[in-house]
Amino acid sequence: MTKKDQESENKTWKERMEEMIAKSKKEKYERQSEREKAVEMTNQLDEEWKDVRGLMSTGKVFGMGNEPYKPTTDDYDIAVREMAFELKGMATDRLKTEEELAKDEKERLEKLEHDRMLRMKGIVDEDGKSVHAQSSKQHRSAEDLDDGLLLDEDDRYHVRYNDGKLISDANEVEAAADDDDTKDDDDDSGSAEDEDDDENEEDDDDDAHDSDDSYSDIEMDEDEDEHEAEDVSTEMENEKSNEIVKELKKRKKVMDKARKELPYTFTAPEMYEDFLALLEEHSPEDQLTIVERLRKCHHPSLAEGNKEKLQMIFKHILQYYGDLATENTPPLQLIDKLTTHLYELCQQSPLESAIAMREVIQEREEGFVEYCERRKGRGIYPGLDTMLYFKLISVLFPTSDRVHLVVSPTVLFMTHLLSQCSVNHLRDVASGLFISNLLLQYVTLSKRYIPEVINFLRGILFLASTKSKTEIEAVVPPFKPVGPTVHLLEVSKEASKCEIGKLKLTILCCTDLRKLDNAEQRLSYINCCLHLVLEFAKLYSQVPAYKEVFAPVLHFVKKLPIGSYPKALQDRHSEVMACLTRHDTREREPVQKEKKKPPMIRQIEPKFDEIFDGRKKRVGSRESKEKQTLVHKYKKEMKGAIRELRRDNQFLAREKLQQQMTLDAERKRKVKEIYGLLGTQEGDVRALKRGKKKKIT
Repeated sequence: MTKKDQESENKTWKERMEEMIAKSKKEKYERQSEREKAVEMTNQLDEEWKDVRGLMSTGKVFGMGNEPYKPTTDDYDIAVREMAFELKGMATDRLKTEEELAKDEKERLEKLEHDRMLRMKGIVDEDGKSVHAQSSKQHRSAEDLDDGLLLDEDDRYHVRYNDGKLISDANEVEAAADDDDTKDDDDDSGSAEDEDDDENEEDDDDDAHDSDDSYSDIEMDEDEDEHEAEDVSTEMENEKSNEIVKELKKRKKVMDKARKELPYTFTAPEMYEDFLALLEEHSPEDQLTIVERLRKCHHPSLAEGNKEKLQMIFKHILQYYGDLATENTPPLQLIDKLTTHLYELCQQSPLESAIAMREVIQEREEGFVEYCERRKGRGIYPGLDTMLYFKLISVLFPTSDRVHLVVSPTVLFMTHLLSQCSVNHLRDVASGLFISNLLLQYVTLSKRYIPEVINFLRGILFLASTKSKTEIEAVVPPFKPVGPTVHLLEVSKEASKCEIGKLKLTILCCTDLRKLDNAEQRLSYINCCLHLVLEFAKLYSQVPAYKEVFAPVLHFVKKLPIGSYPKALQDRHSEVMACLTRHDTREREPVQKEKKKPPMIRQIEPKFDEIFDGRKKRVGSRESKEKQTLVHKYKKEMKGAIRELRRDNQFLAREKLQQQMTLDAERKRKVKEIYGLLGTQEGDVRALKRGKKKKIT
């Protein structure tokens, strides 16, 4: 303890309070003095600013050498001025929700369909304007003087008859238009003949009139005027009819064009045959448009039941997806674009889509199993439709899940194909490589080990390797060590000049196997196989049994005839060899006994003392033990006091109950005596009544 602390403890309370008051007054005085200094400095700066402002008001500031100072604008000043003149951002409309967008899209399609129906009836022209609205004259009142405006021409539609029948249908209109054309031609020819006849007649008349010397020339002029008026009226009628025919032809053209257009709204097909009827005789682009409009017209947010309709549409598209793949020349572009619609529909109803997809895979697997049973365990690779379904599943569903409703059975089905399908020709090789590539995509994230793929790649390398005449290689089914197919992928030395191309998907549906029997195809298969071996080797690099898994593969890789391969394939072979040998030389420590005994895992069990004297041993310092003892005594006394209070309460309750029972018994006894006395009196009264009656009688 310091000297100041001792002095402060020796002071009284009054002295300490006086010191505190004096200290607060001192701090207050210091703050006030600082404030006054700040005010004085502010006033001084104001006075100096007045002097400087006087110099600035002259408009001229002189720098070095009594030359006027010209301020320079830096980048900051330029940026500030540009920001002042920039256009301010305008508020925009809020983004519409998915439901609102679907509703607007449906209304747009319905309006377009309504306009198309009007065009089909000839009511709307090419520009989308109503012909009736264009041709109908506006109502004109009797007081309408037009005020110097041009009068509208009377271009109303005239009622026309053909052989006494009213023309109403578009075909009749066209026929009438054709009749008008022929009539116009006849009228033209007839008018020419009439003109010739009139000229001859006029010549004869002139001769006659000249010979008679009469005043018939005046009557002749009147006849000529009448003929001229008739000619003008016929010309006007011909022009009018030509305009009507042109208008009718134009309407007929618009109607034909509207009939050829695709409808903008569709009803959801319930059966697959109805769905095919919508798509048949349409180009692939129109089919995609129909599917898109089907989805837009039946968005789930527009009406109840649309979700179920879209689920049915998903099943129809899924079946159509497989049917397209079974054609002789499958439209792969259309199939690829249908995948987008399937994906979006799957996101809207994932569970129902998964069930539909699983049913498709299950149906094909059952057919494969039945075929294998008939062929004693040997099957054939499926067609392009099943392969595309395998690819579609990797797009629609997650392949990294441990167990999935669709992916898990699909992986099992693909492994069955690799293990049970015999490789008899090059198309089987392409199918197996396609499935192996898909399985690589399936297990890229999960790194699940699939032994069927490694065995298949090993067999493909066996078919391409150099065979020994005295030694039979050990291969695993479905490959055979002997037979006509063991030399399926062998190439000659001339193949080193060939180019390696990419494998096309159309190979899986090729029926003419002779087109595949060439060196280019074999080199493409070997290149693809080496690529898959390299990718699986990298994927399974951390597998403990890596050496045992890839040792047979490395054996056949070494036996490949590298000299017969092109330069690109030789480089791929070197890369595979380097990867396999690098992991093959990895040292593995043998299993050994632990040098140090591992610590025992802490168990949650009670601790027992070997010698127990009935008292609990206390651990800790003396003060803590004394504290524990006092706490123990306090708890013991508290328990005893509580126990005594409980006993006293029980005793008082028993006494109170005994007194109450005694009082109740006394009350019952007295009540019983009173009832007895009352009964005796009642008996005496009745006896007296009986005695009186006897005396009276």
